[in-house]
Amino acid sequence: MYLDEAAARIRSHIPSDRMPDENADDLLRLYALLVRSKGCKVTQSDIHDAWCIWMAKRDLQHISLVPYEELPPDVKEQDEVFVKAVRRAAKELGSGKSPPSRFSEVLFPSGPPTSPESVKETFDLYKMMVDSSEGLVGRRQAVNTFFLTINGALLTALGLVLQSSGGLRIGALGLFVLAVAGAILCGAWRSLITSFGQLNRGKFKVINSIESHLQAAIYAAEWEALGRGEDPKIYRSFTSREIWVPNALFVLHSFTALAAILIAIGCFKLGPTIPVALKDPAASLPKPTSASSGSMDTSPDLLPHGSGDQPVAPSSKSGPTPPNSVPAPHLPGDGIK
Repeated sequence: MYLDEAAARIRSHIPSDRMPDENADDLLRLYALLVRSKGCKVTQSDIHDAWCIWMAKRDLQHISLVPYEELPPDVKEQDEVFVKAVRRAAKELGSGKSPPSRFSEVLFPSGPPTSPESVKETFDLYKMMVDSSEGLVGRRQAVNTFFLTINGALLTALGLVLQSSGGLRIGALGLFVLAVAGAILCGAWRSLITSFGQLNRGKFKVINSIESHLQAAIYAAEWEALGRGEDPKIYRSFTSREIWVPNALFVLHSFTALAAILIAIGCFKLGPTIPVALKDPAASLPKPTSASSGSMDTSPDLLPHGSGDQPVAPSSKSGPTPPNSVPAPHLPGDGIK
């Protein structure tokens, strides 16, 4: 069988005391299948899954027939020997791995690094790509700061226009222009965030591919620890979180533009309402009291005559002296007949 050669290679790299006591030919063939499917990228979880398939035919109640994540740490370490054996067999059997993809051919046009000099050059390129990824994060933060500042200025301008317009149509036109500008900026912001996320994923694909030819693959291990981004409870990308802000501001600017259109066509009007008393000053004056109230005498003799501003003294026939009038002075001889 064509898998037996890879199985024999794997068997040569496994210590005798680590091989199972029972017939392990089927288990080694499963490991040989990992050589062809994953090559040097095989993990301890892959080894455990292959072992579970082999053990399920022998002891379905085995205590270790559980997902790899639920195994105790000491049991997980036992798979490390088999991982190293599969990776060594994959390196020895270059034809046993899947054919290189177009991406690998572009990344390594002269083939994967094998000599110490080529490995060193590859490591230098690896460091350059990591630095490039870190620089991309800095540019991303600068873009977010820029758009946040611009949107803050637009919202301030919207408030000033709304406060000074008094609901006039010219003010509604200003609101509409500012709101449309804000919506366009938010769309551009959202597009840039998406582009940054796509570019960063491409960079890490290159980084992970280079790591497969190094002694340690720290970023690939980190991605595995985060569940490869498949479980939102474990990890959510920065792009999915950052895009909330431009989306929320886009909705806000859209509603503002819609409200400005409704104001411009006269559906409703903003601004303070003018009281009736300010529209008609005469309406704010108190009404005169009736004669029956007894508060003042409305006799014609007490009313001013002519067009002058000076009041005319009341006649002697007009009845009692008004409360506010000054009594005549008492002259000597008054009352003497």
